[in-house]
Amino acid sequence: MTTFSKSGFKTLNYNSFRPHYPPSFYKVLSQYVQKGQQQHELPVAKAIDLGCGTGVATYPLLNFVRYVIGLDLSPSMINTANSLVPQRLKEMGIDPSDSRITFQVGSAESFVNSSDNVEASSVDLITAAQCIHWFQDYDSFFQSSAKLLKSGGTLAYFYYIDPMIVNFSGPSQGIKEDILEKAYEVYLKFAYNDPNLIGPHWEQPGRNILKNFCEEVNSHIPRDEFTDITINTYKASATNPSADTAQELDLKKLNISLQEYLAYFETYSGFHNYKEKTGNVDLIKADFVKELVDATGWDLEKTKVDLVWNTGYTFIRKK
Repeated sequence: MTTFSKSGFKTLNYNSFRPHYPPSFYKVLSQYVQKGQQQHELPVAKAIDLGCGTGVATYPLLNFVRYVIGLDLSPSMINTANSLVPQRLKEMGIDPSDSRITFQVGSAESFVNSSDNVEASSVDLITAAQCIHWFQDYDSFFQSSAKLLKSGGTLAYFYYIDPMIVNFSGPSQGIKEDILEKAYEVYLKFAYNDPNLIGPHWEQPGRNILKNFCEEVNSHIPRDEFTDITINTYKASATNPSADTAQELDLKKLNISLQEYLAYFETYSGFHNYKEKTGNVDLIKADFVKELVDATGWDLEKTKVDLVWNTGYTFIRKK
């Protein structure tokens, strides 16, 4: 996670091009949270969003939580998050003078272990969106979270990984299914498989934990502290671009330009580390584009693509 804390990381690009969880997901989360409340009423009082970044996954919590704290290790992320508060609250129809959300710099581990920040047994919901794979000590994290949560409170972590192009429009060459497979092969080459490209520059073991749908994280859940364990994952494919049985996991961007797809790829921490190490800032805009276009016959200006992400979530409840 240290990559996102570096001064050269473009937080506004991160905020603009990263996918946003759909309202259907937050509906499922709010329903789970509600079941843990004695009065079965929403909104609940307090939530903490760990690893909040620029607040992409933080603001929707205000729809069913009165007060939300966003926490991130990166000062640049928090600066961007704070700069967006008036705009985001206005978009949600919330008075900006109503201080229902704050963003603070700090590590998740130190925050949940510090009595100076939040009292024990005072939090209704703790979330960790797209960051749980970076945490250093899962046993400590779960125990510390259990101390902060009220009885019946929810700990929820959710994530996405590796978008699949499931459809396209515009110029191409060959059979559709073959083209989509070739496009994914080129992506995997640049993202992981070629030792001379981005693959060796991911921070580990975090990236591998994420690629394995956070199975390592789930294996540390203490059953003596938490109950009602709900785990759901979805793996995208060209033949099954949207799972009918898991619509809340349907994280996608439709009919976007190839330029937008490239801009998302450039937000990868692995790519940022690759640039710093090699000085090659044009790997994606030049080399990746050339191989992608050669393999598919797509046109950088005319082709539109549909992206669907592999994704998953885990919800657990404090006993």
